[in-house]
Order: sequence, then C-alpha cells, then structure tokens
Amino acid sequence: MCLQDLTSLEQLLPPGTISLIYTLAYLVAIAAALSIIYGIAEWFSKDRVLKIIEGRRALVVVGDEAFYGKVAIPPRGGGGFEVYFPPENVENPLSLISFLMRSYGETGEEKFRREAEKLLREFKARGLVPQDFELNHVRHDPWQPPSLVSRKVYASELGNLKAIMLFRDFLEEKEVEKRRKELRRLFHPSPLRVLARKIYNALAFVKDKLASLTVKTTSTLATPLAPELKKGLAEMEKKAIGVVGATYDPFLENSIGRLLTVRVTDIDGEEKMYQGILREYSSNYLLLYDVSYRLQAITRFKGCSEEPGYPRLALRIHGFKFRLPSHLKVEKEKDGLVLENISNEVIKIESVKWEGGELKVGRVLRPGERVAIGAPPGGSFTAEYEVSKTVDIVWPRNKVKVVGLGEYPPKLLPEVISQKLPSF
Repeated sequence: MCLQDLTSLEQLLPPGTISLIYTLAYLVAIAAALSIIYGIAEWFSKDRVLKIIEGRRALVVVGDEAFYGKVAIPPRGGGGFEVYFPPENVENPLSLISFLMRSYGETGEEKFRREAEKLLREFKARGLVPQDFELNHVRHDPWQPPSLVSRKVYASELGNLKAIMLFRDFLEEKEVEKRRKELRRLFHPSPLRVLARKIYNALAFVKDKLASLTVKTTSTLATPLAPELKKGLAEMEKKAIGVVGATYDPFLENSIGRLLTVRVTDIDGEEKMYQGILREYSSNYLLLYDVSYRLQAITRFKGCSEEPGYPRLALRIHGFKFRLPSHLKVEKEKDGLVLENISNEVIKIESVKWEGGELKVGRVLRPGERVAIGAPPGGSFTAEYEVSKTVDIVWPRNKVKVVGLGEYPPKLLPEVISQKLPSF
C-alpha cells in the first residue's frame, strides 16, 4: 500500500521532485551532523591562549587603534574576545546614565536605577562628571554621542590584530605573586601537570583528526550532488574547520617553558626579532612571557626645556593614558646641543626632527650617557626614541614566525658542550 501511494505521488509531482526532496533531506542531515560536531567542540573549549589572559588588563592593538582594558572571552568565540574599558575612559558617560534612567522609567526595574546611582558615584569620584550633577538632572538627548564601554574584537578581525600586551609594571602585588607561582610551575611542572598536558594534547590531536575525517567523509558523500550544492557544502566545511582549528603543534609543544626567538611583524609594520618564554600556543595565538618589548616614544623640546604633555607614546591608546617619565634632558655645549639619558632605563634615540630637517641618530643610551645632536635651527625639535618594557605578549600566529630556541634544552646541554667543531 505504501509503495502504491509513493508511486501515485511520483506520478502527481513534476519529474525530479522526489529526487530533489531526497537531496535536500540528505543535505540537512549532513549540516546537522557538522553542526553537532563543531558545536560540541567549541562549546567545551575557548582558545587556550586567551583563557590564560582572561580577566586580565591588557593593551590590544587592532589596525591603527589601541585599546586598554579587561579581556573577556565568550564561549565559541572562534578566537574573538572583548575589551572592557576602565571607568576613566568610558566614552560619553552621561549617555550611559541617561539610558539606565530611561530604562528605569519604562520598566520600573530598580536594578537600572541602582546601577545608574553606582556609576554616577564612580564617575564623580574620577572627575568625569560635575560633582553637583544628580540623577534628576538627566535629560534624554537624541543628538548626544552614544556611550561606549568596550571594544569587541571579532574572529573575522584577527587578521588585523597586531598584539595583546600585558605590562608587568601595571601588575598589583597579588598579581605579581600569582605570576611568580605560574612561572615556577611552567619551569618545573609537577608529574600531574605533565600527565594532564599529555591527555589534553591527545584529545586535541583526536579532535583535529576527527575534523579532518569529517571533511573527507562529507566530501565523498557529496560527490553525487549538483555542483552548486557541493560548493555550498564545501564553504560550510571550510568555515567550520576554520573555527575549530588545529590545536597540537609538536614543534611548539617541546618548547613550552623555554626561551623562544621569534620574528614579528610589529605594530609599526616593521619586522623585528624578539625573545620570550613560550607560555602557551593555539591555532590562533602565541603567548610569550618576559618579552623586552620596544615601544616608540616621542618628546619635544623648546630650547632646553621639555614641552608640557611630553614624553608620550607614538601609539594612541583608547581607554588608558600611558604616562611616561622624562627620559631625556638637553644641555648646551660649544658645538650645539647634547641629549642625556636621565632615566634609569636603557633607551635608543632613533632620530631628531625639526621643521624642514632630520638627524638620524640610531644610538643606544644607558643611564647617564649622552649624544650630540648639533644645533637644530629654530630652537624647537622633536626626539623620537624607543623605550623597553617587560611584557607578556600575545601575537597572532599570522604575525609571528618562530625562528628557534634561544637556549639549549637541559638534557641536550652536556652533549652540545662536549662537541667540537670539525677541523679541515
């Protein structure tokens, strides 16, 4: 009876309709299987590099923008994250207060009023709004610029992400102690941690192989489909695999806790070499600790006096004012002017510029050292220099190339030392 009904249905429908229904059902089944596999994989895993810096304050450089704040990692973010600005640098705080009070008026929910009161107290304490401003002064203004408290960095923007930097100078005492313990565990992992790491990598390896096998299987099953359908399925697979990514890398795994030398496309676009302790890696990122990172700074002098507002970083940072101490002073000598490093840090003078001219210096100055710069005409000039800060830094994998180890593995050191160069 069922076969007769099916035959009758085929006769009633246009030619090829039943075949199309089977094809659609087939595609739905494949899509459901892929969604389940990759959904489970992402649901239980965040990027393992980002998990380490989650909740910490960092400087994030995306394109020509830089943001400072607390890093938050959403589940299944595909390597994306969000940066929450500190209260001092919330854009247009009164717009935020206005929104909360309007929400309170529309819903009667006390939570909106309490949040508005709390934020207003904080904004007053930080001098962001007048001290005599009260909630009943709030007026809705559609032409007022909107508030902004965070910056979302999507997975699609990772190609434009340049670095995530965590400055050691900005750590609180409890954070310093926590980091010290973390480094000890990194250098001397317990047997339990070693075992846990091996299990994690084994599961990651299985996940990578499963993803690869799924692609091969669906590609084989999709062979009889129309070219347009196969193309759509291939694009879906590519997107899903791109999100999951390969996790295990044997060349990096044996370098965890070791000094690593890398070549980086830096935030200024130049290729530079850096060293740091490899803390962790993922398909998207590389995390190195204790990197002596070189920041570009600028200062301006009028005669022998440093102008107000200087020195400052060449990089404009949203959400944070990076205050630099004075590193240089100018003194007159017979043949012109001399720059002296008056700080306790080693700096590198790149150049001295004035209107219509420039002097390339390229000189490293240790504390107390000096360099002659001639006599810039007009009495005003700008000095561009680099200052080094110790940072824990996350680089996107597409911006960094691992060159090799910067130290010998302890097990290999005795053998290497005993070697002698062959003589010809």
